[in-house]
Amino acid sequence: MGNWLVAGVNSDADILRVKGPTILSSEERCEIVRHCKFIDDVSPDTAYTPSAEFLKSIGCHYYAHGDDPTFDSNGVDITIRLRELGMFKVFKRTEGVSTTDTTGKLLAIASYQNREN
Repeated sequence: MGNWLVAGVNSDADILRVKGPTILSSEERCEIVRHCKFIDDVSPDTAYTPSAEFLKSIGCHYYAHGDDPTFDSNGVDITIRLRELGMFKVFKRTEGVSTTDTTGKLLAIASYQNREN
């Protein structure tokens, strides 16, 4: 995809608006991402829906995302414009490994524990 990989970690406010409450804070998510061996740099508090202009302003040639849906809070695919500009790259994600899956598991555990008490 390129020679340098910058991982944008979405802001807590954007995640709350689009997906709901976060499990980990932006700072915690950035720290985890910093330790991924393929990541060269981390850009904290990025917008969930980055514009092509923003990406170009930071020298980013592509926006890469897993092959899971990429919709904003209005149900609009956030990659449409970037696809049109040839700035979108998709990669295969690992099934069952996502924030949504982790949140679901935590909620199931909490629900079970509440029934037991």
